[in-house]
Amino acid sequence: MILLIAVGIFAWLAIQQFKYSPPERRRKLLVQYVLIALAVAAVLLAVTGRLHWVGAAVAVVLPMLNRLWRTFGRHLPWIAPLIAKRAQAKAEKDKARHSDREHQEKEEKSQRANEPQLTVAEARKILSVSANASKDEIIGAHRRLIQKFHPDRGGNDYLASRINAAKALLLKQLDQ
Repeated sequence: MILLIAVGIFAWLAIQQFKYSPPERRRKLLVQYVLIALAVAAVLLAVTGRLHWVGAAVAVVLPMLNRLWRTFGRHLPWIAPLIAKRAQAKAEKDKARHSDREHQEKEEKSQRANEPQLTVAEARKILSVSANASKDEIIGAHRRLIQKFHPDRGGNDYLASRINAAKALLLKQLDQ
């Protein structure tokens, strides 16, 4: 009974992860879930002593797969152009995605170039440190703020970049 509850919870979590994952990751998740389900089924069959029929099924399927593979191999010259066309379409899609990403990075760089330059007083205000703060105080203040405002934790890129710029400016000022 406990095992069934655990499998149910795992299935629910897997469905939630699948539902909220991006489309390009769903295929990989599906393959992982099928392999995990097969492994769990094999363990359950082994524990209950019913694994012997799986061996018989594999013994029946392997010759069929061998015959299908040979048949597929004979028709491969006919299928090769289809495979090449799909590979070319995928390469073009990846190239377009790459160029879109480069365009987006250029836009972000131009937006950063338009940002106002940070002064020492603003940097101190951002990190909430005094004018005679030590290197350790600056690093500690930066660490606390970046943990709160990092993009991976619900913050945004602009705040994280301003916090990083403030730290770099104050540390640079200390080194001079």
